[in-house]
Amino acid sequence: MKVIRFEIQGLMNSYRIPFFRTYHKSFLAPPKTTIIGMLCNISLKSQKEFFEILDKEVFEVSVVINEIKGRAKDLWSYKTLEKKNMGKSVVRRDKLFSPKYTIYLKIKDKKLYNEILENLRLPKNTPSLGMDDELIEIKNIKTLEMEEHDTNKINSIFLDKNISYKAYVKDLSKSIELPTINLASTKFIAFDKKNKRIPKESNKDFEFSQVEYLNCEIEFAKDIESFVDVELNNKVVFY
Repeated sequence: MKVIRFEIQGLMNSYRIPFFRTYHKSFLAPPKTTIIGMLCNISLKSQKEFFEILDKEVFEVSVVINEIKGRAKDLWSYKTLEKKNMGKSVVRRDKLFSPKYTIYLKIKDKKLYNEILENLRLPKNTPSLGMDDELIEIKNIKTLEMEEHDTNKINSIFLDKNISYKAYVKDLSKSIELPTINLASTKFIAFDKKNKRIPKESNKDFEFSQVEYLNCEIEFAKDIESFVDVELNNKVVFY
């Protein structure tokens, strides 16, 4: 199976869990929609094209968290329309310090595959992940063949499908994040029946529990479809 592999490194990044309102809690790893949004951004694709790509399920992704050096919180102040545009609110936000990820892409459409590969190498827009000003470096872009893996062990993020699993810590001398489940959406409702843009809402039929962790290996109780990157020793699932 041919895939695109690349690495991402940021300085201070956050991926807001949308179901928290007054506190912007962050995922540990960018959800699928955030990764595809970044790819559309560096390819100068429109919002409409972004939502069409999600709806058509052209992409499958896999994410391995290589490192997160720390976590912090900041206070974000913004103006509101209250009191004749003089209102103000403050939100507390999670920030991940120096996160590093390895990302794998399966893209069904060959033309889009080539386009994304070209724009990863030569982005048409400034790469960011999370907020617009949370810049990232994209590096070590490579195409490779991945083989199916014959064990039920992985070290990538996955979507919970009610299969029991155990988590094993890989290195006790390094930072550890045990598996945490957060609800993530893979599709949105962004246009009405007349194809007019409306405020984006999560499509309830495509909400899944994203399981994320750092410095652990997961062993499932049942057979799953997984793939191995022999060079980096990553065992991953796509979603």
